[in-house]
Amino acid sequence: MKVVNSLTAACLAIGAGFALHAAEAPAQSEAEVWNAGVDAYRANDTANALRLLRPLMLSRTFGARASEAVAALSCKAAHDPLANTNALANLEESARAAQIALRAAPEDARLNRNFTRSTEGLAALREARHVDEVLAAAKGQDPAALLDRAVDDARRLLAAAGTYRTNAAPRAVELADGLARQAAALADVWIPVRAAIAQSATNEQQAAFLGEQIEAAQGHARAAAEKLADMDEAAYGEAAAAEADVTRFNKLTAGAPQALARDLAAQSNAWQDAERINGRPWQNDALDYTRRFRAAFPAWARAYEQQAQSDTNKPPFTPEAQAEISRLSTEVEKLQMECAGKELPPQQEKCVQMLERINELMPKDKNSGGGNASQPQNNAPRQDNRSPSPNDGQDGQKGKPDSAADAPKSEDGQRREDEEREKGGPDAPSPGEQEIEATLKKAQERTDEHEAEKKARMRKAALPPNERDW
Repeated sequence: MKVVNSLTAACLAIGAGFALHAAEAPAQSEAEVWNAGVDAYRANDTANALRLLRPLMLSRTFGARASEAVAALSCKAAHDPLANTNALANLEESARAAQIALRAAPEDARLNRNFTRSTEGLAALREARHVDEVLAAAKGQDPAALLDRAVDDARRLLAAAGTYRTNAAPRAVELADGLARQAAALADVWIPVRAAIAQSATNEQQAAFLGEQIEAAQGHARAAAEKLADMDEAAYGEAAAAEADVTRFNKLTAGAPQALARDLAAQSNAWQDAERINGRPWQNDALDYTRRFRAAFPAWARAYEQQAQSDTNKPPFTPEAQAEISRLSTEVEKLQMECAGKELPPQQEKCVQMLERINELMPKDKNSGGGNASQPQNNAPRQDNRSPSPNDGQDGQKGKPDSAADAPKSEDGQRREDEEREKGGPDAPSPGEQEIEATLKKAQERTDEHEAEKKARMRKAALPPNERDW
């Protein structure tokens, strides 16, 4: 009986094995897969056709034909507005497949046309994706602060672009690749700046004018990246143009703390007769940044006072200190205008001393270990008009605020000086530069309003249980 049961069990197991083996589908040959893919292609079943034909793209027998079919299907899906797919991914797959098909017959005119169709619009889609990535990374950041940091990046790039070719070939190639990436990053700075201007422009003509300015600046940086990657000698000229563009915009948009820091550095370099950057006299740079500081300081001081009322950790910024800063900055601008017109200006050291005094009067940031507030602050409001500051006296002594009796007279004198400078003073900003400055000011105001609304929402939101004070 036991033997019979064992034989029965063995027969059942063998039968089950045969049944399982019969249930497995036999492997299809490449020809059968190709035929099934063609049938799906003709039936407009794009998903199944791509699933069947993609594995055949590297086949010796069907590779070229399968690649041509995949290129056509992917290109059609990329341009189909109703297709719920990634257009860029589809177009990239179409271009790769068309390239494989073209390699099999490089002289075939039809395959060349197909490759051209597959690559049309690919660069634009890649650029759109890159712009989205850059804007996402720069979300919430002040475009003027981005430009201020870009000044240092552009100057480092310019210095290295003139010397990297003196290295041995392997090292020079390595340096060129790194500098090309730096130039490309510099070009990306203009993307959020352009987006801010597009939201703040008051009319199409203004938007077009500013767009052209930014397009040219971004073009110089991108040209520098391309030429550095090719180790072209012309890369230095493009890097110089890119540095000049960033510096010009920075002089129009920098906040009061950033402008003061660059003013002090430029004036110190002018006094010490340091080597020029990009052929610009340091004294002219110092004058430009003083003017920018005077334009931005009143609004920045008002915003600081408002923040200090709600933030007790901020150090005080007295009206006397503000009046002294306004008076000193007015006197510094006068001296710098005199220095800019002389070969051996005698007042450069005095300008440095007065700027250092302004820096001392600026409020100190307790949270940064004693550093002063002249360090970059992303939320500093911008002001484009060079309106006279209160208590801007001409005859006040250094280190002492003007008296109340002298304030009306100082304001009148300052107003006359501003009018004379706007009528044609040396290095006065052009109408186009004033338009750029005004538009970026509006963009900064929009950013500040957004940040204020976000902080207000956060204050009203309930704290999570782990952060509550029980």
